[in-house]
Amino acid sequence: MTFGVLGSTCTPERLAALHEAGVSVVELPIAWDRYQPEAGQVDRDYVAEVRERLNNCRQADMGMVLSPGLHYPPDWVRDLPDGQLRGNAGGVPRNAGAELIFSADVRNAAQKYLARVVSDLGFEGITAIRVGTNASGELGYPGPGDGGNEREFWAFGDAPQYGIGLPEGVAPSPMPGWVPGTRSWNGKPVTDEQVQRWWDWYTGSAVDAVTWQISELRTLGYQGSVHVPVAGRGVLPTDKSEAIKGRLDGRANPDGAQERGLDYSEQFTALATMPGVDVDFTGLDDVSDVKARAAEPRQDQCLSTDDENVLQQDVSAWSSHRYTTALARRAGLGLVGENPGPPDAPFTGGSPLSHNLAEQLQTAPRYAKECGMTMFLFGFEENLFEEKGRTGKGATVEDYKEVIRQLQAATSF
Repeated sequence: MTFGVLGSTCTPERLAALHEAGVSVVELPIAWDRYQPEAGQVDRDYVAEVRERLNNCRQADMGMVLSPGLHYPPDWVRDLPDGQLRGNAGGVPRNAGAELIFSADVRNAAQKYLARVVSDLGFEGITAIRVGTNASGELGYPGPGDGGNEREFWAFGDAPQYGIGLPEGVAPSPMPGWVPGTRSWNGKPVTDEQVQRWWDWYTGSAVDAVTWQISELRTLGYQGSVHVPVAGRGVLPTDKSEAIKGRLDGRANPDGAQERGLDYSEQFTALATMPGVDVDFTGLDDVSDVKARAAEPRQDQCLSTDDENVLQQDVSAWSSHRYTTALARRAGLGLVGENPGPPDAPFTGGSPLSHNLAEQLQTAPRYAKECGMTMFLFGFEENLFEEKGRTGKGATVEDYKEVIRQLQAATSF
């Protein structure tokens, strides 16, 4: 298993310390809004800064997972026709990635941006590229903390509803005007089959935006691995069945996965049609792991038989990473993972039950190895170099070095 860090600065001093600890790959994040602050214009100073970080990593023989930063779109992209998602209650997410799901104009702008990044940076030293659709760069629509109104589904602009400005190959809503939770459409009762068809369209449109990005990268000449970050466990099969019967009215929706359009059992099957794709689980040792580990018997450990009949058995007590790992294996996808990061940071979804960074460092890499993941990325590089890491609640480079040493020496857990 390869060990890495998220959010690398690629400074020579840190790269040397990380390399000495056993780290061989870093995530290099860039931001679209800084790269192209104005339409048709590139911030040359920012590009020079990115190139310097890239070259530092190359000189240090450090592999890189490139995050192109499509989840940080500039304002001019948001101002394009249907440049922002629209909710069924009229909301617009305050925080959202580029609207790659239903806007042909945004996809066109994103394609030009990716081509420019490839031209400027090349692929040397790039071991993987991350692709996603929401504000966190993960698969899915905006989450509960991304703005809009409570329980909004995000497919109600002119493009998804009426087909105006849709990307080629993307279908409009099979029930234009129908709002989840309502019992009729065009004056007639809504059937289970119609709701199922709408759900398949909603979730399928989200994963289509990811496969489109992968196709664009392949067209640009990239042949390496692609990481698709995913959070949580999505909608469980039993919950989906109940939700369909309830017309998506909010039942069987414990963590907002319905609005985010997360149907991993189907979406992973679609991702598996693309070569070189790895699911990147972003919550190793999240709150679901804390709860599942305390269960009797414990439900946080990946087993070799988990993918057998995973859709037919009761998995409600499983941790998110165990269930998601089983689905990825079932689909034949590769797996990488990362811990959530500091539990007090708003973007990690932490809670009073969350483990601190020191505990995450002890537990998350072991989950990754146990589940057969090929790479573990610690979140975040900055935290490993903070002085507060020595209080016992954080983590240091030396702590990470010891964990790597132990995992490389061990054969099982």
